[in-house]
Amino acid sequence: MLKIKEKINFDCDVLVSGGGPAGSAIAYHLSKLGLRVIVAESEKFPRDKVCGDAVSPIAINELHEMGITSSNIFRKANEITKVGLFVKNDHAIVNLVLPEHLPYHARIIPRIELDNAIFETAKKVGTEFLEQTRVLKYKVLSNKVITTLQQEQKVFDITSKIIIGADGSRSVVRRLLRKETFDEDYQLVGLRAYYDEVKGPSDRMDVYFIEDNFPGIYWFFPEGESGANIGLATLSKTFPQKQQQVKKLLTDHISNNKDISARIGNGKLRHKIEGWPITFYDAKKEVTGNRVLLVGEAAGLINPLSGDGIQYALLSARWASEILKKCFEEDDFTTENLQPYKKILDKELGYDLAFSNLIVHFPRNKSLLPIWMKAVDILVARAKNDQKFGEIIVGISEGTFPSFQALTLDFILKILLQGGISGSNYFLDMKKQPSDFIEDGSLFWKSAKQILSEISHDRRSNMEWISQIGKKIVNVSKYAIKSTKD
Repeated sequence: MLKIKEKINFDCDVLVSGGGPAGSAIAYHLSKLGLRVIVAESEKFPRDKVCGDAVSPIAINELHEMGITSSNIFRKANEITKVGLFVKNDHAIVNLVLPEHLPYHARIIPRIELDNAIFETAKKVGTEFLEQTRVLKYKVLSNKVITTLQQEQKVFDITSKIIIGADGSRSVVRRLLRKETFDEDYQLVGLRAYYDEVKGPSDRMDVYFIEDNFPGIYWFFPEGESGANIGLATLSKTFPQKQQQVKKLLTDHISNNKDISARIGNGKLRHKIEGWPITFYDAKKEVTGNRVLLVGEAAGLINPLSGDGIQYALLSARWASEILKKCFEEDDFTTENLQPYKKILDKELGYDLAFSNLIVHFPRNKSLLPIWMKAVDILVARAKNDQKFGEIIVGISEGTFPSFQALTLDFILKILLQGGISGSNYFLDMKKQPSDFIEDGSLFWKSAKQILSEISHDRRSNMEWISQIGKKIVNVSKYAIKSTKD
């Protein structure tokens, strides 16, 4: 029996929703393969994106392969060679070590410049951009994807072979693929403020661990000769849930913290403080479907420990393009044929992101805040006196080292040793009088009673916290076992 095959007039091979680092990078890679790629971007370039602006050595390696490290925006960017780790009464300054396979240290590149550079690079290899255009919905058929878009008042359809979701933490493509909005357990909130006329070294970024925002961090990233990106990132959900005015946390930190005040000096706020939501990785969630694939932040590829997303955006874009090359050769865009992309993410990032997720989940329990802050004090004290230890700590925060390197026996023993040293120094302090020990003991028992009271007062939240800890430990263990076999 004669079968008539539908002739489809494709508007493009690939439609990408979102023109940020992930969207423009995958467009670049696919356009270089000779595919026709259209990117729908909701804003007009150059456009800003609220971010910390730190670009890791691994991300820069991806930019290098795209030729962007020869551009003026890269040459003028601040090279970061040191990291300051600050707690209430102590700090450590650690030199960054660059692995042999990575050519550049981290840089601070404002997102308005970085995103525009990747956008221009993609355009040069033939990518078509529809600016001020957003995806409203899409429909997957057996042999095509029909996507409805809006550009100002105009609503129209584009027919493609596959749609790529690179549209960030509030991804429309992800929402339709997973039929859900977002999970608060996997949410961070970030704030950013730009300052001018600040002080201090232009090659050192500082990170502050302060009780009022824990589990979360404040940062000071130098920008240009006398500018800075100052901000915070914090988890949306804690146990028990405690409401916070996030903007007030940042303004109070800037006003009251002596360490950051020393760097700001008489610096002036350039623009208003801006915020953004961040969704981090849940390995159980889909990143592919029939003729659908997610990259970057749309896939949740954010490290909750460091807040970094740019390097994962660029890596996932390249990995996805390699899988799609085979799909186009075989003209097969089924879920099964796209599944190797998920396997790459699990192999390359799964262990690291699962361990990071576990680590940030511990201090979600605000009832145990004094314990978590003491643990951070010990880490900073060790980093201050042990350069190799400090290199691992800042390497994890920078993205150069995977976070599960903190699982090594040597690393754990150093933490325990530093804890013992801190305790010994306290008892051997000759300046302390008996009355000091009595006063400190009283404060300890008062703190312990408060912790026990909070735990007993909200048992349900604490049981949920313990349950999730157990699940995350099991998840990390699976990756650990798998890594020993590979």
